[in-house]
Order: sequence, then C-alpha cells, then structure tokens
Amino acid sequence: MSNKEKVYELYFIKRKKVVEIAKELGISQPAVTKILKQFPEYEVEKERRKKENKIKHNKQIAEYVKKRKQKLREQQREEEEALYAGMMELQRQNAVSMSKRRTLGTDTLVKLCITHYDYNKEKERLIFNESAGKRPADLPRWVYVHRNVLRQFRASTQ
Repeated sequence: MSNKEKVYELYFIKRKKVVEIAKELGISQPAVTKILKQFPEYEVEKERRKKENKIKHNKQIAEYVKKRKQKLREQQREEEEALYAGMMELQRQNAVSMSKRRTLGTDTLVKLCITHYDYNKEKERLIFNESAGKRPADLPRWVYVHRNVLRQFRASTQ
C-alpha cells in the first residue's frame, strides 16, 4: 500500500487529522497536505470539517459563558446570604438592646458611642466632643474611666 492510499484511508475513511497522519506515517505535514490536494473530494471534506469545528467551538463558548454566569450568580447569592445573616444578627442584637425589660446603662451607652468621646489624661475621663454633633440627653457629658469602661484609656499603674 502506497503513502497515497494510506493517506486517503486515514483522512477520508478513518477521519484523522493531517497532524495525526503525518505522525503515524512519519512524513511531514506539508507532504500529507500535498498528497491530499490530489484528491478532488479534499476541498469538500476540508470545508465540512471546518463547519463541524466551528459548530463545536460555538457550543464550547456557549457552555463556558453559561458556566461563568452560573458561577457569578452563585457568588452573588452567597454574598447576599452573608449580608442577610449579618443583618439578621444585627436585628437580633438591636431587639435585645431595645427591649423594654432592659435599659441601657451609662457604661453601655458610652461604649456604643465611644467615637464621640475624647480622652482627657489629666482627669482620667472621657469628655463628649460637641464637634461630632449635638449631645443627646441620655449621653453623659463626661465619664470617669474605671474598670467597667474600656481599660485601654486607663493610665497604666505599674
């Protein structure tokens, strides 16, 4: 069996690619192509394979886009669930702190609004900063810093 017949059989009957045929027969790709161009059905077969590959490529792109969109939707859903869980936890904390059975103590109020207070080292106390806004009636003007209110503001006693 000559190379021409082998190339014909491998390309048209077994539907192998030019690269595979060249590797199998131990000849170069241009040599395989040169042999194939001698057959009249080569151009038709080549166009048919091009169309098949284009269809296959378009399906792969569509699948990739579909997976990517699904991944983005899943990621967005996870973020929304995390936000919702955080919001529910905050709502639970607010419900507990606002319940009528309890009243917030001065220490708790100061801890919640600590950013509105400035520390005075000389007097060891927190003083409300009016530049942060007007002071509500339930917040004290100043609070001594003792063990119950933020130890980080106490002067070290070493």
